[in-house]
Amino acid sequence: MRHIRLLRSRAVRVLWLSMTLSVLGDRLYGLAAMWVVYAATGSSSLMGLVAAVESLPYIVLGGSATVMARFSRWRRLAWIDAGRAAAAAGVPLLWSPDLPGFVAMLVLVLLLGALSAVFEPNLGALIPQLVEPDEVAQVSCLFDLTARVAAVIGQGCVGVLLQLVSEIQLFAIDGFTFVVSALALGWLGRHTSLGKRAPDAGPARGLRDGGVRKGGTRPVGAPGGARSGDARPGGARDGRDGEGRARDGRARDEWASTDGLQVVRARIVLRAHRRVGVAIAVHGVALFAAAVSTVGLPPLLVSRFGQGAAGYGLALAATAAGGLAGNLLTGHLPHRWPWLTTYCVAWTGAGLSLAGLGVADSMAAVIGLCVLSGLLFPVCAVTLRTHLSRFGPAARLRLLTVDQTAVRAAGTVGMLLLPFAVDAAPAEAFVGAGVLLSALALLGWWVGRRAGEGPLVMTDAA
Repeated sequence: MRHIRLLRSRAVRVLWLSMTLSVLGDRLYGLAAMWVVYAATGSSSLMGLVAAVESLPYIVLGGSATVMARFSRWRRLAWIDAGRAAAAAGVPLLWSPDLPGFVAMLVLVLLLGALSAVFEPNLGALIPQLVEPDEVAQVSCLFDLTARVAAVIGQGCVGVLLQLVSEIQLFAIDGFTFVVSALALGWLGRHTSLGKRAPDAGPARGLRDGGVRKGGTRPVGAPGGARSGDARPGGARDGRDGEGRARDGRARDEWASTDGLQVVRARIVLRAHRRVGVAIAVHGVALFAAAVSTVGLPPLLVSRFGQGAAGYGLALAATAAGGLAGNLLTGHLPHRWPWLTTYCVAWTGAGLSLAGLGVADSMAAVIGLCVLSGLLFPVCAVTLRTHLSRFGPAARLRLLTVDQTAVRAAGTVGMLLLPFAVDAAPAEAFVGAGVLLSALALLGWWVGRRAGEGPLVMTDAA
């Protein structure tokens, strides 16, 4: 488990532990928001409204590159997490099982969604800067592990916590996890600096420009060899001379550590790197299709196998366990295929697993398919995140934001449309969604092979 070795670095260890706790807190928050509203209103549509309100900021803010770039520093992310802590802790104080309480819940959920929409792509863009360029794949695996661990532990934690506290108090626990995360990010802001080693960080570096050593080759994110900080097509540099230094004499690495990152237009990067656009489109299709499993697995298990909550929990646990195992294996996979091939083949397999749930004839087959899909999810996530990490910081942030916007929008549409298909025919809905995902993933692979690719200059160690 090579990616686990990165925890020897204090900077990586502090961030990973705090993010694991924060993701676990988010699991509790998601359960609390849905369950509290349902318990008070008995309305599934109002539960869906809460979910839609939480996703709305991801879709809206994804188009604002300027807003995102303003928070591309550790200390600013710490302030965002402090805001998330205040919003989460405010729910127990403002919630009541009536209309004013429900409106207050919606406002706080909207606020949490907006803060998270800014936080998540910026964190993803900063993480590769803590390690050497040849460790990017491993650090992507390591932080993907946070979601896998939270999925496995979260189910049991929720059951235990609900024996000790009320559902509404889970928000206060979530607020505590945000406080821990804010403190960790503040520590990183004080103890790491651009181009310098963090104290006791071992091989990890501080806030470097995209994990690039000074004197190495910078990644690019725009056509014509433009550097990642460029905002103009054709490689025009803002405020820099021909040697890559700022006109005021500062080195290019220091220039990137000023007030956030320069803004990169998404269409410029995607036009130069069409395979990335294909991968993001496939990711969106995958999240659209996943809505079938989210809303359709319980009725499928009930109607076909006579299973109740225990069977549903077993299927979720199988998926989570497969995801954990898949994460631990992903860092050891040989890189024999181009990244887009690996990505599309993995999603093709996930689509076939989803379709298989519609024709499975036993619970053993269902559990096996859940494990298989869980194994494939980390391959997809880590492959895409590793490739995006090879771009410079500004382009990387923009692409992560575009990806986040695409998957949130597609997932929301799926949650709005696919329940009708599930209500009409659960098994057929699984088969249709799975075949759609597999077919479009294969189409993405074919299109990606034919698509031209702009020059992506890797780091000197990559």
